[in-house]
Amino acid sequence: MSRTEELLQTLQREALGGSKTPHRVSNPVFRRRPDGKIVVAAFVWTFTPDELKADRVGRPAYWLTCDVTDGDRIESFSCRENDFCDLPPDAVCDLRPETDEVFSKEYRHQTLAVFDLALRKYQLTGVFDKALSDAYMYMMLRMVSVGFKEPYRQLNHV
Repeated sequence: MSRTEELLQTLQREALGGSKTPHRVSNPVFRRRPDGKIVVAAFVWTFTPDELKADRVGRPAYWLTCDVTDGDRIESFSCRENDFCDLPPDAVCDLRPETDEVFSKEYRHQTLAVFDLALRKYQLTGVFDKALSDAYMYMMLRMVSVGFKEPYRQLNHV
């Protein structure tokens, strides 16, 4: 299992404080904190079965960050108190794909491998590789629904 997959499992486990509220955690992105430190970030969105059937859910409600060196020091933020994007609070995100292209598990694995490479490079050298991060974002955003592209772009603040 890659370091990125381990981070995703940790973020999923920690999202909403372990609440049983139906939710999903986004793919990870890099984010630069105000102090200049790079962290891994993901947003959390909640949903009802009816919203999923309609392919329309509310905007991300929370977001998480974790330390890139060990996956610990997870911080959780409510978008009502500390928002990462400029979507209105009542915004609805369309879950439909942008194209009819079907992405394989292998494509997702390769995409996360690029993120993992950027993560490892930063861990080993302390130098953030923006080109690798941009390559990951390009690959990952191809798989993302229309409604979540902008929240991903805004959370990925590096």
